[in-house]
Amino acid sequence: MTAKSAKAGKRADEPLAGRREGTASKAGRKAFKGFGPEGYRIRMMEPGEARRLLAIARRADATLIALGKTEIADAPKPSVGDFVRFLVDHEVFVAEKKRSGEAVGFAAAHATSELYWLSELSVEPDHGRRGIGSALVSAVLERARWFRHSGVGLTTYTDVPVGASFYRRLGFDVLPDADCPPRLLQRKLAETPGGSRVTDRCVMTREV
Repeated sequence: MTAKSAKAGKRADEPLAGRREGTASKAGRKAFKGFGPEGYRIRMMEPGEARRLLAIARRADATLIALGKTEIADAPKPSVGDFVRFLVDHEVFVAEKKRSGEAVGFAAAHATSELYWLSELSVEPDHGRRGIGSALVSAVLERARWFRHSGVGLTTYTDVPVGASFYRRLGFDVLPDADCPPRLLQRKLAETPGGSRVTDRCVMTREV
């Protein structure tokens, strides 16, 4: 996850407050009806969820650490303020349990000059292997189609099961460094966690 500066004049804590009901909330709940696996639904982020999503992201890091990416444990952790600024700069898709409404995963994406970019995908480890990650990616792909983006791009690890092999099953292809525009190579560098080797990560894309 990479954080950008907050928009001028916007308090860093604004997305942490607010009502959970209203027109935008209802539209966000209907937009991806039927995308979630059994027992879950996909919707857009609602006010007041930043801290919960940050907790999900931190627990999802534990999965990577268990898979051998131990350097992540020593990398600096984003503050709540940094994470809120990151969310403000993205469209955030949330997976929740239907019965309780508890958020259990999220994807954050935004438009770039080249592609609709998936900056982060995190799922609670206790809810892994249930199709939640795939459903969130499907929602991102659908969003890209609605607004006529040419494709979706991301960076990920090449050597863990939740990395390149996961996205390959969803139709993404590795874009070799030799074929990457300089901006995508810079993005890969920026999205490489501290302590990780850039050579262990790759750019992946999929047309929509």
